[in-house]
Amino acid sequence: MIGDLFHMSFLFLIVMDPLGNVPIFVGVLKAFDPERQRRIILRELLIALGIMVVFLFFGQGFFTLLNVTPYSLQIAGGIILFMIAIRMIFANPGERKGGRITEDPLIVPLAVPAVAGPAILATMTLYGGSGANKLLILSALLIAWLCLLPTLIFSPHLKKLLGENGIVAAERLFGYIVILVSTQMALNGLISTFGS
Repeated sequence: MIGDLFHMSFLFLIVMDPLGNVPIFVGVLKAFDPERQRRIILRELLIALGIMVVFLFFGQGFFTLLNVTPYSLQIAGGIILFMIAIRMIFANPGERKGGRITEDPLIVPLAVPAVAGPAILATMTLYGGSGANKLLILSALLIAWLCLLPTLIFSPHLKKLLGENGIVAAERLFGYIVILVSTQMALNGLISTFGS
């Protein structure tokens, strides 16, 4: 039982990709002050956790009801992340220096698809419909989420470490990485759709 819990927790944490999400969180939250960044991150992570729990218990029925495949989630998530990455790379200097982007990123893109992305939602749906002990799965999800929390809570501190010019350079690099991730996500959905 302990072995299964550890295995599932580790799997869920890898699928949620804490380090891969750092660039997205840094880019989206760069205009907010550190205190507000922490509040937004905690709120978005709690929303993501709630969505993952819902998909654990009701994912299969939800997908069936809407006639939506997990591949559609991958393609849609890839498109959303691609648009965010383009904005990260090509944001104009006024947005970077003046911190003019003040719209609160509620649910999209941080909770969904960054944390509660297509891969983890499909994983929750799969485990939820497998007949496995749901209490064990839920415990593993909570452990993985608690491991994810500090990585993303401290992601905005990169700005202090890198400075203004460093964060601009890092944001462009992160944007390129996010473009690669989003393209691969969409390609996986397309390959799964047309390859099956």
